[in-house]
Amino acid sequence: MSNLLHVCIYNAEPESSKTLQAQIGSLNFVRLVGEVGSPDELANLLHRATVNLVFFHLDPDPEPIVEVIDGVSTKYPELALVAISHKSGPDAILAPMRAGCDQFVCEPIDHNDLANAVARVASRRLLSNTKSRCICVVGASGGAGATSIACNLALEIGNIVDRDCALVDLDLQFGDVALNFDCEPRYTMYDLAESGSELDRSILSTTVTTLPCKVALLARPETIEQADNITPEIIHRVLELLTGVYENVVIDVPGHFDVRTIAAMGQADLILVVCQLQVPSLRNAKRFMDTLKHMGVPEERIEVVINRSDGRSGRLTEQHVEETMKKAVFASVPNDYQFVARSIDFGRPIAALDRNSPVRAAIRKMARKIVSGPTVAPPEKEQRKGLFSRLLAK
Repeated sequence: MSNLLHVCIYNAEPESSKTLQAQIGSLNFVRLVGEVGSPDELANLLHRATVNLVFFHLDPDPEPIVEVIDGVSTKYPELALVAISHKSGPDAILAPMRAGCDQFVCEPIDHNDLANAVARVASRRLLSNTKSRCICVVGASGGAGATSIACNLALEIGNIVDRDCALVDLDLQFGDVALNFDCEPRYTMYDLAESGSELDRSILSTTVTTLPCKVALLARPETIEQADNITPEIIHRVLELLTGVYENVVIDVPGHFDVRTIAAMGQADLILVVCQLQVPSLRNAKRFMDTLKHMGVPEERIEVVINRSDGRSGRLTEQHVEETMKKAVFASVPNDYQFVARSIDFGRPIAALDRNSPVRAAIRKMARKIVSGPTVAPPEKEQRKGLFSRLLAK
């Protein structure tokens, strides 16, 4: 997680606005993303922007604001909450704390008291935040169906955990992740590249396209020429930011090795290699896994997914796959080519067309397996850096 905290102010007393903004804005480790004065405004801000911490100004009437605090602490348990008030009696302090506030700051605000309160919140709640999960989905051969699986997997993960799952289209030239959701994102990965050294979580939050199906999409550049601006370092930085904001990040990775795909897979907690029950596909899957292991990716972070598993694709079985890969198949998605093709053509996720589809059931089962474990503990930040450097050096 970034050391810069993104905060907003809930304040129903307009005459206090300038003072509050000046005091909070003077802290060198926070960025003020907005001030709101009603529950609806707060809900809209929390939906569209990255916020780590909310300051609630309780004056002049604490009671309705305490009710808002109670609702926010229930719906957004990951948020840190700090109450501010002129009133400092026991009841005035206990009410917001019982509703979910982590700290209470008295007015007139002492700068050191405010800084210490925020630092305590950050060290106890924010900086010890649950580690995120980064999942790369890559096809062992062209037409393996990796993009469709990545898109629907992100949707199912988001709905299972009931919070947005980030979905990144890393096929920078010809990716069609956005088409799977029939959307035309206003911003793309190229806009993040153009941000240069200014790239941070607030810029990221305005670039990601939040869809109503619990998916936060980061699209590929609009033109092929723009893809040249995306460097491995940018991909590394973007994924660092995404994993600081989202609990789960799914990346649709094209089925080839270059410095940009390696940058993504070097940060992955789980790499799903999608293959079909065909000899060329299985051979490529084996080569893919062997190359990843040779580059230093731990074998336990590489899993095999069979797509179109019960189609008339050849003489191979799941047992052949396990014997060749020397490990159990992680997931198996049944064949319904016409249905999935219709889903892609319509730009609608599988669940939107048929919630009872066997294909949807298999992908949802895979999503549950990913989010519920057992999972591999993600590498620490320095380990991620080391692996990233080693992979790029190959």
